[in-house]
Amino acid sequence: MDLTGFLNELITAPGVSGGETCVADIVERHFRKHTDDVWRDPMGSIFCRIGKGKPVLMLMAHMDEIGMMVQRIEDNGTLRLAPIGGVDPRTLPGSEVQVYGREVCRGIIGAAPEGKAGKKRDYAYGIEDLVCDLGMSAEQVKDRVSAGDFVTFDNVPLLRLQDGFFSGKTMDDRALVAALCETLEMLSRVSLNCTVVFAASVQEERGCLGAGPAARGVEPDLAVAADVGHAPIAGARPEDVLQTDKLGFETGGNIHPGVFRLLTEAAENLRIAYEVKATMGHTGTDAWNIQNQMGGIPTGVLSVPLKYMHTSVETLSIETLHNAARLLTEMAVRLDDTWEANLCWND
Repeated sequence: MDLTGFLNELITAPGVSGGETCVADIVERHFRKHTDDVWRDPMGSIFCRIGKGKPVLMLMAHMDEIGMMVQRIEDNGTLRLAPIGGVDPRTLPGSEVQVYGREVCRGIIGAAPEGKAGKKRDYAYGIEDLVCDLGMSAEQVKDRVSAGDFVTFDNVPLLRLQDGFFSGKTMDDRALVAALCETLEMLSRVSLNCTVVFAASVQEERGCLGAGPAARGVEPDLAVAADVGHAPIAGARPEDVLQTDKLGFETGGNIHPGVFRLLTEAAENLRIAYEVKATMGHTGTDAWNIQNQMGGIPTGVLSVPLKYMHTSVETLSIETLHNAARLLTEMAVRLDDTWEANLCWND
């Protein structure tokens, strides 16, 4: 599989939380290359299934992205915006964006000047200080745009950096959607002793809203939420980050120890380097809303390190991403009739 090519296709598709149709269409086309057992649920998450029998393993990554929504149109034609998901207003001034109204309009995010005589602000920009400028009159804007229209960062292609690193928007979590699709391709060539359901979920950035309905619909015996984790950047504490050449596994209250063990055993069998992060509460991933369905679903988390999360220049190692696909493939292949014993609690 051309992982970078497919990832480029994913990140250049619009799909903020609640408006994921375009990116879902791309995922569906890839799913259908390997199976006809493909469906969407009423929330908009998309699924495919391969293999048969027990256990049913669900592999999930979310396909929505952070973004904005038009809140109102000013008399001068500029747009006031509201955030969708964890948008940091400090990163927005100077950004190029796409506004999805009655037609797609390109715009820029501008900020109020610092003031007369070079007076500096003593605070960071908030969303209320920013406007989106389409370069049109108010009448032209109102013909094309309405309150409630979605706004995304500009859909620019992947930027290839040095040493196998790539940068772009929506790597959180389209990168792991791409890894799941690579896993599907690899598993389609082998004989499975289980059923694997691949799920590209919606609205994770708005509180993991798609994961619960997805889990209830699939009714898996175990699940893995694949998402990004923070990679080292200036000022980050070592205990809060994952090294860019290692995968990450969470442990704690949101994680079933049996699934954690299956993940780490697969990594060790493949000699893939990994780190373990202790998280006693919410992992901030779809795992939270998967775990608490149907009386409890054994769930684990697989993380790929990402720099500059929730910006237009999210950056990761393509080799580490490929290792995520290899690991999920190994975990699925190793599942057999001992799966129930592997998920038993050792009190």
